[in-house]
Amino acid sequence: MTIAFDLNKLSGIYIETMKSPEKAVAFDFKYANGKFLFMIFLSDEDEKSKDKLFVYMRNTRRLLELKMYGNHFKDKFLIYFKDRDQQAFLDELNLNVNDGNSFKFKDFLECLNANIPKTISRKERKHNLRDNCKIINRISDDEKTVFIGPRKLSVGHPQDKTLRKLYLYTDADVEKIDQLIEYLLSINTTVAWTTEDKLYQAIDINTYLQQVL
Repeated sequence: MTIAFDLNKLSGIYIETMKSPEKAVAFDFKYANGKFLFMIFLSDEDEKSKDKLFVYMRNTRRLLELKMYGNHFKDKFLIYFKDRDQQAFLDELNLNVNDGNSFKFKDFLECLNANIPKTISRKERKHNLRDNCKIINRISDDEKTVFIGPRKLSVGHPQDKTLRKLYLYTDADVEKIDQLIEYLLSINTTVAWTTEDKLYQAIDINTYLQQVL
């Protein structure tokens, strides 16, 4: 049976993420044997991204995409957990409710909601994203993770998801990346990426930062 639950405690980090340069956040939650990674990726170019919550389960290595309903700026994050979603959580927890286990899914959701961080520092946000970049790749299905420099745009504007990769796939200081993105936006320039087999095209991010900042 589908269970509806409002993860309203997401409000704090959701608004924080919306205002952040990287427009992305990831945080871990442990419950019994389960290890969960929750992720949100926002983009001004993709309205649907504002309603997506991704959950990676570290034991079973499953990835769920959940839709959040309601006005998120009014603390509404209603999610409908279908039977298959609930089973995925049970598998991660290594539980079988048919064995007489007293586990209640709503109790689990209440605990999750109560433990969602109210805020996440920029430093922690950066580490969380970089430490989980391989998992994030499964969401974006993007093999281009090697920085090869700036590209001036004659039409359109730099996309959030492209600029966000600077936080994920380079070792540059987060404050420097903030400054770089601000600079790139001011001159309507994006950044280009290639695949690992073309490392010879790579540009050292820190050298590039010294040249432009």
